[in-house]
Amino acid sequence: MAVVSGKSNLIRDHFDITAVPPDPEVARGRLILSTGRVTNLTTDSNLSKYCIAEVPSKALVHEDTFFDVADWGFAQIVIGTETDTDALVDQTKATENIVTPFAVGDTSHLKRWWEVLGLAADPNGLLELWVHAEANATAAGTMDFRIAYIMP
Repeated sequence: MAVVSGKSNLIRDHFDITAVPPDPEVARGRLILSTGRVTNLTTDSNLSKYCIAEVPSKALVHEDTFFDVADWGFAQIVIGTETDTDALVDQTKATENIVTPFAVGDTSHLKRWWEVLGLAADPNGLLELWVHAEANATAAGTMDFRIAYIMP
């Protein structure tokens, strides 16, 4: 077997003048963390929806995104866009108390928000994230969350 020296997509090949430099948006991005809370009432019914955040469509998703659903008042956790209700998460609350839609090295790695939300093309703007109710609330509750992304 050969011994080789390699490089990542963040390093330019200095010995090849035809080499394309690394994507500066990936190599020099800024991590943005937005932390929030959404509240529901016991009287909230099926088809209720809550806009929780806006994210730049071109931003890269980050694995520090999470939703703390332990105290959420609905049995089903459904998070997506206003029209694609489960584009990001669709699972029962009993599955886990902390929902993490992205993991280190998963298929969402280096993808932009518009891609993970299932859009056909980048709308070049802000995308709204929504939490949806698929049944009536079982209790009043709150969901704390952190939306993390890398801004080019």
